[in-house]
Amino acid sequence: MIVVSPARAEERMVLKTDSLAEVVEAVGTPAYPRACFRVLAEAFDVDHWALFRYGASDSVRCLATASRAYERAAERNIDDFVSRCHRFDPALGVYRQRLNGHPCLVKMAIGDIFDRQYRRCFEATHVEERLSFFAGGPDDVLQLCIYRGLPTRSFSAAEMRLFTSLARLLIATAGKHDSLGAAAVLPQQLDVADVEQRLESLPARLSRREREVCARAVLGRTIVETAVELDIERTSVVTYRQRAYEKLKVSRQADLLAVVYGIRRARVQ
Repeated sequence: MIVVSPARAEERMVLKTDSLAEVVEAVGTPAYPRACFRVLAEAFDVDHWALFRYGASDSVRCLATASRAYERAAERNIDDFVSRCHRFDPALGVYRQRLNGHPCLVKMAIGDIFDRQYRRCFEATHVEERLSFFAGGPDDVLQLCIYRGLPTRSFSAAEMRLFTSLARLLIATAGKHDSLGAAAVLPQQLDVADVEQRLESLPARLSRREREVCARAVLGRTIVETAVELDIERTSVVTYRQRAYEKLKVSRQADLLAVVYGIRRARVQ
């Protein structure tokens, strides 16, 4: 059952100073998603988190995400959500129906999802429940999500109130992270050939397919789009990207961007 409540930040929080300091220090860097996840995991014992931004014309981007389990499946889920499944998100639909400029909190269980492909995303990462904080609109909506799987308990009313306060705090850093990250990681526009050439020059010795897949990841292609463009299976895209990540000693797309644009030096095995 979908539970909707107004997002009033009235709950007092007790959080570790070191964890919050890590978030502030990580703003604008590839370390930001993992720093935010540590704060959320400590407070709510969750398995995943993600922050999405919706713009005009149904555009959507994932600003940050991290997981402690089923990371490869979670990454595929983010691609699917951005490319298709957000259109079938019941929580987003509820928020847009009641859009009045006020923040809103929506709790949703896997049983509330009727679209089969979207439901499989939850099943792939063993998620049973998601809590979303929505703010903004109508042409700039932020959705901060935390996900719980079995056998963890359902989000309580007290946790929902606490999440409202913490979500406001993290969202206050997210806009700065987005602007600083874009400015730092994208100093110039590159095409696929340019990125592949940079990847080829790295000491990690990526294969041709690994370079092709990673170049498209750098330019924002989803797994589905990359598979179509290269005429290979989606599972092959995931495999090539994972192999490249292992060679480059990175774990997420943001780290890959930092390597390609020279912000972070690739480490050779």
